[in-house]
Amino acid sequence: MHSDEDTSRIIRRLLRVNHSGEHGAVAIYSSQIAGAKKRYPEILPWLEETLSHEIQHRAAFLDAMPARNAKPCRAMYVWKHGGAVLGWITSLFGKSGVMICTAAVERTVHGHLVEQIAFLRTNDPQLAETVSCILSEEDQHLEAAERQHNSNSFFAKLLSSVVSLATETLILVSTRGDSLRLRAKLSKS
Repeated sequence: MHSDEDTSRIIRRLLRVNHSGEHGAVAIYSSQIAGAKKRYPEILPWLEETLSHEIQHRAAFLDAMPARNAKPCRAMYVWKHGGAVLGWITSLFGKSGVMICTAAVERTVHGHLVEQIAFLRTNDPQLAETVSCILSEEDQHLEAAERQHNSNSFFAKLLSSVVSLATETLILVSTRGDSLRLRAKLSKS
């Protein structure tokens, strides 16, 4: 299916995008926490717990990089500042904006992580296990966000679409297209 070099390249890029994504998530939740402190403090415990998960996920991906000759993404500042802006903007819409953002990001990430696990099971079982554990927590974030906000309003759909598109675009750029190629190969299997 893949040459050893292709497999190694894909694994490096998956690690890079996962680490970057977690870096962006840390920025999103940090900005949302700043917005929530005065305006809707009832969700602070959930935001802080979710932030702690994202920090742990980022560290797990960073720890996995050296053994696979992977390096952090050169565009980490884009993930950080983009995440901070996204978190700030969505926090302006209150609890609803925070939950719509979380659901959109986690729904998008879920699909990518499932595809990665399918690829990694035969190519890097140890990393597949790491990604599986992280996926479990990300799914908890998605479920909590959907439980707390289930609007089908035009605004919710629009905001969700914008956040999902931004997330997909950053994933595509950070993997240099490997995310699409991996999806195509897995769909043929």
